[in-house]
Amino acid sequence: MAVPATLWQPGMRITAGRLNAKDYQAGTILVSFTNLASYTQIVTFPTPFPVAPIMNAEISSGAGSTGRFEARPINVNPSGFTLFILLTDAAEGPDTWANVAVHWTAVMPA
Repeated sequence: MAVPATLWQPGMRITAGRLNAKDYQAGTILVSFTNLASYTQIVTFPTPFPVAPIMNAEISSGAGSTGRFEARPINVNPSGFTLFILLTDAAEGPDTWANVAVHWTAVMPA
């Protein structure tokens, strides 16, 4: 089991688990879909957090139709989240993506 990072407190002992602990995780998802205006994908963290983390998701490209979409994490819990991609201008209509990189970052709340 991974040890979550700890804010140092006076008198705490230095242990291997605490030295190797991380309070963040990040990843990249390649997204593909055909003729959609919104898309969801469940993502599982490599190591579960003790509580639901603070999250961010970003589409790494602004080329072509990707500039009309946004990405955000929803249903965040200690084990993972759902990546939600949506078209920001419904007047443009659905689109197709092929292997567009979406980056996410999860951080333990303070």
